[in-house]
Amino acid sequence: MRKNGILLIIMILTVWLAACGADRDTLNGESEDSYDAGEGAADDAGEDTADDAWSSTAESEAAGTAAASDTVAGAAVDAHSRQTFYLWEEGDMPSQTEYTENEGRYADDPDFRPAVRTFPVPEGTEKKGAVLICAGGAFQYRSDENEGTPVAELLSSLGYQSFVVDYRLRPYTQEEGALDLARAVRFVRSHAEEYGIDEKDIAVMGFSAGGILSGEMLLHFDGITDGTFLDAGYVPDELDQVSADAAACGMIYAFYGRLSVASADVESFREADLPPTYFVYGSRDPFVGEFEECVRALQEAGIPVEAHELEDMPHGFGAEGGWIDGYDAWLSQIFAENGGQNHLGDETVAGESVYTLNTKVADVINDPVFDDYGRLIFPVDLRISGGLELRDLDSVLMWYNNVNPEKTVEIANYLREQAASGEQIFYDIYTEEEKEADPDKEDTGLFLFRGDPGARTAVLNAGGGFVYVAAMHDSFPQALELSQNGYNAFALIYRPGAQTACEDLARAIAFLHENAEELRINMTDYSLWGGSAGARMAAWLGSYGTAAFGEEAYPRPAAVIMQYTGLSEVTGYEPPTYACVGTSDGIAYYRTVENYISQIQQDGTDAEVEVFNGLRHGFGLGQGTVAEGWIDRAISFWERNMGSYGR
Repeated sequence: MRKNGILLIIMILTVWLAACGADRDTLNGESEDSYDAGEGAADDAGEDTADDAWSSTAESEAAGTAAASDTVAGAAVDAHSRQTFYLWEEGDMPSQTEYTENEGRYADDPDFRPAVRTFPVPEGTEKKGAVLICAGGAFQYRSDENEGTPVAELLSSLGYQSFVVDYRLRPYTQEEGALDLARAVRFVRSHAEEYGIDEKDIAVMGFSAGGILSGEMLLHFDGITDGTFLDAGYVPDELDQVSADAAACGMIYAFYGRLSVASADVESFREADLPPTYFVYGSRDPFVGEFEECVRALQEAGIPVEAHELEDMPHGFGAEGGWIDGYDAWLSQIFAENGGQNHLGDETVAGESVYTLNTKVADVINDPVFDDYGRLIFPVDLRISGGLELRDLDSVLMWYNNVNPEKTVEIANYLREQAASGEQIFYDIYTEEEKEADPDKEDTGLFLFRGDPGARTAVLNAGGGFVYVAAMHDSFPQALELSQNGYNAFALIYRPGAQTACEDLARAIAFLHENAEELRINMTDYSLWGGSAGARMAAWLGSYGTAAFGEEAYPRPAAVIMQYTGLSEVTGYEPPTYACVGTSDGIAYYRTVENYISQIQQDGTDAEVEVFNGLRHGFGLGQGTVAEGWIDRAISFWERNMGSYGR
């Protein structure tokens, strides 16, 4: 570890120990394990104070809520009620630590029994799978009030049978705690049918030290490895014959490794056959470098990884920061792939019948009518299960709301009908030579939603956080509406990344100008549309022009139409701009949007904003919401600015 990193750890540790009044001798001889990744900075993160967190242990959480006989080995599961079960039979808990007396240095007394607490999915909510949660606390305490119960309640409301694992803390070792988690996974898998889930759809998630514990379990104690691995005196039972494998791991400001020492052992990762792993951490976390190092090593080992850095967030943010929606989308996708069947259903024989809500994504992608571009209809930068049905596309579209499955089916059928009729609906924007030189350009192009011959043109850009392209919800529906109003609409599939996305949009604009006659379109008074990240693309090209992104200088658009993006910079060169956003948008603050439009108006340029009460991010067409009909007003805004072309 870098020298300044070590110094930072020592400084934080010193402050934390002083705050807790902990005896430094507790950690003697354990410098490598001495401190969780920033857990001592809890006051900065809004986490419990050290004294409060110290008392927030499984002793107060579990003791008294389960009878001595309520163990996972003989659990009478009630999948509709919260329950607590001890993980080990009394007198048969695998241990290598002799702990008989607490002199005030430890959170748990010697009679503490590790337990698992259940948080069932509410009645009427579709069950997606199970998540086992390990709160952090530097192995000194369990931060349940911040990272356990609230997270379990949120995840259960989203359809995950949730379980908080109250694992062993110091003086027990990290390995003993990992056995507790493995035992909890076995319990959940053995009762999968009662909990209404597939036994393959079980994930583990840990915060800080809890994430490190989850990693330890997956590296060394998954499968059917039992307690005899550490304790020869342990007597295995039937539950030990159940696998402790997990389908996914959530590292929430955590990493594979020891306390404060992230592992970057590529070969160990590869040999352990780790599951897909989701990382999320704050930009102000002192261990950002360690998180990134671990992510790179996992990627090199071939482990599927998704990592998100939350801007200006410290260590210990718990359920805050808006990350759970993204995690939900990611995990839903992982679970869908576990049971996905990549085959054609009886009612959707490719090339012969139309799509329905039950049609699988794979049936659309592989339909011969789409040649080799069918894969671009859905986000190629997401791992979407071919077995996912069109009705459930919303489960993989991170950050989006109000996804209308009927509209998804309508668009898929529209594209198929157009292609089957001989209409060219997809256009490459790069040459074969350019794509050969840069293979990422293979995943680009324009989908045409044909309007009247010679009619004016709109170019639409879906959002997706510059991580993926959410066209099926965020540009295809708008393009279809525009075509039904007589306009020619092109939905761009671009390379994620702010710079590459803008380069692709500049190329698309150039392509349309250069081929307008062949395409039977009119590029006079064209408009640029976008949602979220796509709105930024539209605004940037409108203000800076195509020449700023590597193309010749083409005329500016007559109008820019923006949905839910918090762009704030105003150059003074903005085209007429329409924007809309919801008051409950946790990504694009509506006041920022209002201020952006106000500044454009002050420059003497036509600009308009609509704010919709209660709407969240990514509402698309807003069908069935207070935003329904916004696209008609946006079209009218564009029409009244036709003639401002090239200003």
